[in-house]
Amino acid sequence: MRVWQIKLENIKFFSFHGLFPEERILGNEFTLSVSVDRISTLSFSENLEQSIDYGVLYSICSEIMQNPVDLLETICEQIVDKIQLICPDYQLIEISVTKNNPPLGQLAGHSTVKLSVSKE
Repeated sequence: MRVWQIKLENIKFFSFHGLFPEERILGNEFTLSVSVDRISTLSFSENLEQSIDYGVLYSICSEIMQNPVDLLETICEQIVDKIQLICPDYQLIEISVTKNNPPLGQLAGHSTVKLSVSKE
């Protein structure tokens, strides 16, 4: 048995997510990481169908990041839902979304939400 993991790490987006009106106007930089694990009994060959296309993963993330929502948790759930559709044989999906400059009244810092979904 082989466990394959495909990751996108520290992908940057400028989006307008947030609960406060000024976040929807000013926007913010977000950093997203996603990984998908799947088990295969086959040896890998030069066949993309045996893998998970990270270009497709990026497209899913990009699409979700373009549609403003109030909570980072919602972003995580929407991305996981779409990944489950294209990769029904996943074993584990992990995603983290970081708001790089949340409106906390300070000049530095970030907030992160992480979601892990396993098949079992």
